[in-house]
Amino acid sequence: MKKIILTLLLLSNFLNAAYLYDKDSPLCIDDFYVKASKVYFLKSKTGHWSSTTENNTVKEIHSGYIYDADNNLCKPAKWLILGMDVKDWHFLEALTGLLFGFVFMVFTIYLFISVGKEK
Repeated sequence: MKKIILTLLLLSNFLNAAYLYDKDSPLCIDDFYVKASKVYFLKSKTGHWSSTTENNTVKEIHSGYIYDADNNLCKPAKWLILGMDVKDWHFLEALTGLLFGFVFMVFTIYLFISVGKEK
């Protein structure tokens, strides 16, 4: 059972593109690597590896996009729509977690103190 759940989780992770290649003519890609100044990438639509014809840089690859197979579109992630960088988004998530943790801690301390006084 654990193997089936793990397999489903891994397969669902491969359905989403992680990058957008070349904003002028957008192309969703799942993975890429650079070899001999050429960018080799795995297309989300076909699942086949392709390469650039000229020497391109990795600067044309932008992270934070999700491939929508139904509409064949590369959609930006929520944090990218808000105009944030991925580091800013993770900082905001961590700050929110700390805030919830602090409120929970204060609430439980208050609860223990109030229960201890009711003898």
